[in-house]
Amino acid sequence: MIISIVYLAISLIMEVIMSNFFPSTLTNVSLFTTIYTIVGLAILYPHFNNDRKFYLLTILCGFLFGILYTSTFIFSLVLFGCVGIMIKILYNIFPENIFMTNLISFICIMTYHILCFILLSIFSSISYYFISLINILIGSIIMTIVYTTISYYIINYIFNRFGIKYIK
Repeated sequence: MIISIVYLAISLIMEVIMSNFFPSTLTNVSLFTTIYTIVGLAILYPHFNNDRKFYLLTILCGFLFGILYTSTFIFSLVLFGCVGIMIKILYNIFPENIFMTNLISFICIMTYHILCFILLSIFSSISYYFISLINILIGSIIMTIVYTTISYYIINYIFNRFGIKYIK
């Protein structure tokens, strides 16, 4: 469990580092933009033996993400909860390998952004344009694939190196 918490903490820190080096706005989306924490959750899910602990960690990440980055922790809790459920469903459908993990990560990033767009369009007084959503989704493809691939190999190496089969 310690390895997963450290890895997710690194993912949260990556949000800050990448957003400082590669700033992004709604009209000018950086190619290095993704939500590293969601990718981290998608990488770690197959290693969890207990879904309850996975959901607890997902909710904790949503809370921290909301507090640190968006100042809307309830909003982030709901979104991360939905993404956590999506991760579980997708891993029950697809086999766990590098290609499917990349696909699952990108689907989860898309789900997060689409849900965020819908909720903000409904509840916000600011209008958001569909083209902005498309730009964000297209802009996040490259970094999602890169971070997922690197993380997949690193996490699998660490778990194999220490003989950890599942997070208990």
